[in-house]
Amino acid sequence: MKKILFFTHNIFTKENPRGYRIHQYFPYLEQRGFSVTLLTTKASLPAVLRAIMESDVTYVQRVLLNPFKLSLFRKLSKRMVYDFDDAVMYGNRGGSATRQKRFEGMARACDALLCGNHFLVREAQKYRTDGVYYVPTVVDIGEYPVKRHEPHTPFVIGWIGSSATLRYLGDIRELLEYYAGQDNVQCKIVADRPMEGMKDGMIFERWDYDTEKRSILSFDMGIMPVKDDIWSLGKCGLKLIQYMAAGLPSVTHPVGVAQDMIVDGFSGFLRKDAEGWKDAIDRLRKDVELRRKMGAVSRKMVEESYSLNVWGPRVAEILEGLTG
Repeated sequence: MKKILFFTHNIFTKENPRGYRIHQYFPYLEQRGFSVTLLTTKASLPAVLRAIMESDVTYVQRVLLNPFKLSLFRKLSKRMVYDFDDAVMYGNRGGSATRQKRFEGMARACDALLCGNHFLVREAQKYRTDGVYYVPTVVDIGEYPVKRHEPHTPFVIGWIGSSATLRYLGDIRELLEYYAGQDNVQCKIVADRPMEGMKDGMIFERWDYDTEKRSILSFDMGIMPVKDDIWSLGKCGLKLIQYMAAGLPSVTHPVGVAQDMIVDGFSGFLRKDAEGWKDAIDRLRKDVELRRKMGAVSRKMVEESYSLNVWGPRVAEILEGLTG
């Protein structure tokens, strides 16, 4: 039996026991005869190195190994894969010589690079032209019930994410407070902690893996504010994919992958400024049929382009090909 080791950051908790781009591929790999092991940066280096020696593929997810560890991983790995879905080579502050050097080392050392969007593909291709694959972040479409859009109040503008991305809501705070102050409108935030200084009409719901889909279904539309910076160019749009999978229309800034996912006026709205966002939200608020149509198109786009049903077999095929 072939063996594959997944190695990633120590990110898993009781509330969040699974990682996108990791656990969802296990069944597809097992169908192809792989035995899967998962270790995180919490494991001791000797334990990780033993697991590498016992594996046919070492799959490193997001971790930028320092030169010493990279040399050990490469020397002991039969085949090595690097998967990343953020601009890890820049960091969220926009630039780091250390990160750039480590990313270059990973790119040159690995047999395959799985890149979460086309911007990241181009970053990888600065250091190699072979073994670079576009693999978007995807969802299991079967886990997402479809929203039934009906006239009702309050109209719910929803956002889902982690505390690390709450800062993006800060950039549209005035807009959120404007709608939270309107009759029959709620702004719902689903996260591991509330946004600071939330006003009446702004609802906080604690994120939990088991209730995540139900939370999204309580929205009438989804929002994803982003900054126009290099860190945002590396984002893979999971929020948008989740909204779209649930049949929700969305509003977002025209930055990065949002421009691939949203066809403006057809599956959602791309808007640069507060006035544009207000126009889009008001149109969705007043028009149930528009929400239905956009939601249906969004769901179809996820089924075709961002579904685990499509990408699970493709990823398994890439990894199996490394062992052939």
